[in-house]
Amino acid sequence: MILTTSTKDSKKEIKLYCVCKTPYDESKFYIGCDLCTNWYHGECVGITEKEAKKMDDYICVEFYIGCDRCQNWYHGRCVGILQSEANHIDQYVCPNCQSTEDAMTVFTPLTDKDFEGLRRILRSLQAHKMAWPFLEPVDPNDALDYYRVIKEPMDLSTMEEKIQKRKYVKLTEFVADMTKIFDNCRYYNPSDSPFYQCAEVLETFFVQKLKGFKASRSHNNKLQSAAS
Repeated sequence: MILTTSTKDSKKEIKLYCVCKTPYDESKFYIGCDLCTNWYHGECVGITEKEAKKMDDYICVEFYIGCDRCQNWYHGRCVGILQSEANHIDQYVCPNCQSTEDAMTVFTPLTDKDFEGLRRILRSLQAHKMAWPFLEPVDPNDALDYYRVIKEPMDLSTMEEKIQKRKYVKLTEFVADMTKIFDNCRYYNPSDSPFYQCAEVLETFFVQKLKGFKASRSHNNKLQSAAS
């Protein structure tokens, strides 16, 4: 799909497009993802208008996971699944198709006990030797164009503050923020850079911690359901 200059946005609300999260600009070339229906600047995803015209379809680089029951596709961050976690899942069943108990694991409101668990996870990540690039917000003096390229920055200190202020309501929101940290790093930095490697290692470590947290929370939810 190619977005032409004849496409008009609603005047009532400003819709943001592309990985750079900017309003539609009719002077620029866009290409549309056939999976998520979002539109991307050709220059942001490395595709020219000439190349796009030769493509039968285009799938954006955002991570998706497909449900093996209903065959629908979901952004990993929307359903609380990281890409590295998905690599070890033989069969994925989306929240809509899961049992009530399983769906509750990522969508029910977080409890006081849950917040304690999230604090432990965050502290373990902050203490990891590969976490140094993500402990604080990126200093614009160290990366002059970072905040022009990355429109949804995130770091571990910001997440810690959000936990303290109970900004997270569901587990999916916590996972989404953590995913932003790793995705932003991989998007901005070359794959052979130490920053990229730190993201890979720390994400794997986070997946292990998250798996244990989910298992514990699912067990507690099932006990509560059985007792009620």
